[in-house]
Amino acid sequence: MTYAEELREKRKSSLIVVCTLGLAALFMKSVRPIWMTNLFEGTSFMSNEGLAFVLKFISYFFLGLLTAAIFFIIHLVKVIYYSIEIARQP
Repeated sequence: MTYAEELREKRKSSLIVVCTLGLAALFMKSVRPIWMTNLFEGTSFMSNEGLAFVLKFISYFFLGLLTAAIFFIIHLVKVIYYSIEIARQP
């Protein structure tokens, strides 16, 4: 595999993350534990089962969106970088 083909594969995978607005990156093995943590764990709110369910959902939703936004920006920069590098190849 040449360097240009390698760059095209990396750009393709980064483009998938950008097109899904970062949501594709949420299910990678290294990222999943980050957004699956509960921000409200250990607080007195978690003793009430109904409220605990709602707060857990809010926590997952907030951390998921935050993580997706970060990965969207990272992979957008990667797509631009890989496109420039591919254009430079003879």
